Amino acid sequence: MQLITSENNELVKQLKRLNQSNRFCKKEGLTIAEGVHLAKELIHRQDLIKAVVIKEGAGEKNEISEILSQLHASSIKHYEFSQSVFNKVCPVEESAGILCLIRIPSEPEIPQDSDWVFLDDVQDPGNVGTIARSSLASDVSNLAVSKNSAYPWSPKVLRAGMGAHFRMRIFTSLFLEDIKEQTKNVCLVADARGGQSLFNSLWGENGQRTIWVFGNEGQGVSEDTLKLSDKRLIIPLNPAVESLNVAMAATVCLFEQRRRREA
Repeated sequence: MQLITSENNELVKQLKRLNQSNRFCKKEGLTIAEGVHLAKELIHRQDLIKAVVIKEGAGEKNEISEILSQLHASSIKHYEFSQSVFNKVCPVEESAGILCLIRIPSEPEIPQDSDWVFLDDVQDPGNVGTIARSSLASDVSNLAVSKNSAYPWSPKVLRAGMGAHFRMRIFTSLFLEDIKEQTKNVCLVADARGGQSLFNSLWGENGQRTIWVFGNEGQGVSEDTLKLSDKRLIIPLNPAVESLNVAMAATVCLFEQRRRREA
């Protein structure tokens, strides 16, 4: 395995730019998946991997050694970076010592007869990744984001998603009205400013497929987006609590949907 010790190496430069710029990720169609968990998920999606990078000495760890042995596709190149160089390109300060340079999948066709989540300017990468994970956990496998949301394929969002991305359909080029028009799903907006009770009102009856909309951390769902809603729903809270974090609110809504479906 090739040991790289210079920051002037072209791969090092590329990884640094991918780590620093979502625009560069989009332009190159590449991103960084950091950590053991994502590397294990990618064992089943080796078609996406361009290169595997480990920190000097990390290959001696049993867990990472096992991962490397399973990432055996001939097109996947393996590199070892010195500790100082690895730290320059790694998206997190404390890393187990492995990251993958991966291709961003092309957007698929819009699926029919399935549920969606649409994020209306949700800007925190951790929130976007967590919502992706909660969506998949609650059987919603289509995620679309507005242009002002955090880029779902950024390294930070990928890390927060914990591998959910590789089992979902991710869309960055769709408008909410496009999804409504093509799927005919009912549009449910989670709105902390008001609406019907999430728990006591009628929605999603008879297996009606849904598009859940969650809004910006500070401003909530935009007025233009509210105009597209079929129903506004609010999570009843103890008056001592003003609101929930958007990722937490999304998780509550999505699992209430799953509970109703199972009932």
